[in-house]
Amino acid sequence: MDAAAVMEQYQALLGQLNQAMLANNHQRVPLLRRIMAHLGHPDNYFHVIHIAGTNGKGSTGAMLASILRAQGYQVGRFSSPAINDDREQLQLNGQWISPADFIDTYQEIVPVLTNMGLQVHDVSIFEWFFLISMVWFRNQDVQWAVVEAGLGGLYDATNALAGPQLTVFTKIALDHTRILGPTIKAIAQNKSKIIKSHTTVVTLADQHPDALAVLKTEALNQGVPLVTAEQLQMTMTEASIDGMVVTAHSQLFDWSDLHVNLSGTYQLQNLSLVLTAVAVLVRQHVTITQTAVRTGLQHVTLPGRLTVLQRSPLVIADGAHNPDGMAALVKSVQHLLPDRELIYVVGVLRDKAYTQMLQSLLPTAKLVITNTPANPERAMPADELAQVATSLAGAHGPGIIVQPTIVAALDLAQQRATEHNVIIVTGSFYVMRELQQAGWKGLSQ
Repeated sequence: MDAAAVMEQYQALLGQLNQAMLANNHQRVPLLRRIMAHLGHPDNYFHVIHIAGTNGKGSTGAMLASILRAQGYQVGRFSSPAINDDREQLQLNGQWISPADFIDTYQEIVPVLTNMGLQVHDVSIFEWFFLISMVWFRNQDVQWAVVEAGLGGLYDATNALAGPQLTVFTKIALDHTRILGPTIKAIAQNKSKIIKSHTTVVTLADQHPDALAVLKTEALNQGVPLVTAEQLQMTMTEASIDGMVVTAHSQLFDWSDLHVNLSGTYQLQNLSLVLTAVAVLVRQHVTITQTAVRTGLQHVTLPGRLTVLQRSPLVIADGAHNPDGMAALVKSVQHLLPDRELIYVVGVLRDKAYTQMLQSLLPTAKLVITNTPANPERAMPADELAQVATSLAGAHGPGIIVQPTIVAALDLAQQRATEHNVIIVTGSFYVMRELQQAGWKGLSQ
């Protein structure tokens, strides 16, 4: 079968999968654990680093995977959301799963479900991707799998994992509050439930105090160590939109002049977490050399996080989609490009905290162009977003213009931009996906 026919078969298969979001259904993880058992516990064939948190999961996972690859390990990575193609969520050594491998692995799992008395439709699309990733990793002789939780932790499909070597928590902040709870404490309690016996928990030295208290309690309940980098000092000695040079010290590590191929002040926090995780692995007698750490960080890529799409006028894309992410984006742009006037191209989903997101970006904006993301069920119409922005900004706020699509919004932004402007496209990963599909390079691995 030729490549086009295989791709067509893959697309047809995706269309048949159950699209339901089951992230708050307490029956799902027990079901998935039963399926994993019937599949022969594929996750027992490789070491697992399980990552949960609100912001920073993608950056942290990408850095850890890149370091492990630089050491020469076969590295699988399961992450979400995808920007362009759902296959991005399943990677081996930085390469997406092929349509043929996806179909073959799916067909390997179906008879197991049948023997359990289950239908294909009994498993949601996110659950399918998780199960396929685990079986594919086993089939590909993966040595390390870096697995990101999707939403929350307790009811997330990835909580079917049996025994991760490390359980890593990035920054915990407010997002998905209707599903996970209204406070950081409640959200942390949900996420903390991925902590299992025999793991080691790694988290930020400056994790939110409410979240840290919850993680410490759960680690104690499970009888496992929780590690943070005490006496932490992170210094950015060079910074540009293309990357940074960092010196990092703590009781666990001592690094100077680390060249990191990611930019943004918020990446310092993620980097500190990665260096802590590496120090813990080395303490566990995992072979990771200093050269592998330096090489991995120098070559890490992460589409959709302060990604430069064009130099003139300068266009940057960032998938910030909650208040914490937007505040981090605004702070980074002000730090990296302090003398530029900012044009924001923004599209958001209705179920996000868009009011707080706008409150972060409006004070720094010269012009805001709203658009409607291509997600009919969840998209906030561009005109409604513009009305909210106008009421928040008041009489002395930036200009606010409505455009129907991301392509139209970006075209207008470029018409209005001078060399003194930076165009920042943000608000949702769905906006990133539309840009990629419209032919903007730099948003795929």
